[in-house]
Amino acid sequence: MHFKSLNLIVPIIRAVTEAGYSKPTGIQAQGIPPILEGKDVIGYAPTGTGKTAAFALPILQMMKKKSQEHKDIRALIITATREHALQMEADLQRYSKYLPLSQLSIIDGISEGSQISALRNRVEVLIATPERLLEMYGRGHINLSRIEVVVFDDADRLLETGLGHKIKDILKLTPQKKQILVFSATKPPAVSRWADSILNNPMEITVGAVSTADEIVKQPARAVKKNNRPDYLSVYQEPKAAYGAAIFPLGTP
Repeated sequence: MHFKSLNLIVPIIRAVTEAGYSKPTGIQAQGIPPILEGKDVIGYAPTGTGKTAAFALPILQMMKKKSQEHKDIRALIITATREHALQMEADLQRYSKYLPLSQLSIIDGISEGSQISALRNRVEVLIATPERLLEMYGRGHINLSRIEVVVFDDADRLLETGLGHKIKDILKLTPQKKQILVFSATKPPAVSRWADSILNNPMEITVGAVSTADEIVKQPARAVKKNNRPDYLSVYQEPKAAYGAAIFPLGTP
């Protein structure tokens, strides 16, 4: 399959080709068409499978169709960390290389003054962490009344960090009629329940071996007899790459 088969416009195909993309990944092939059709989507795919492009490419194409009619923020992307927000901003800059579109990240750790100045310019796609977005909105620096599509990326991490209530606050600030996209690297029940509560008849896409545990956390286990556990714990050391360990009983306790 080629990106042309996904009905993407030439400027986007040219940009992703120059970025080194030879063909769409599974989440991109399955996610881009329904997003272009305006459907709500919840996509589960492991880290590193191209989830950002899966929602960014169709959003940029939809923004391009009306780029001369609006000067407001029309797409909002929410993520849990400032690092991911900055990475997405860089990705969107590559994807929109040949489009008259602009994007901006509003995150903690960056001078508020510089972000306010940037917001005075035309910004079609806003990438933000929840706390900074609500702060800037509360001070009157951000207008979300013309939002057409909202993306919650890394939804599992958003919920894990206790930001669920802030997400609900953000949704209340956007128009009632909008497209909502949710993407997650893992598939815990909490994400599915939460997504069901905000999405309208969504298309669910699951690609690859999506687990319910955080993929970056290694959880080695060792079988140890009950009476040996204290001694084993006192001397047990796992290689530095591991972040946690579990010990379970061998035989009947």
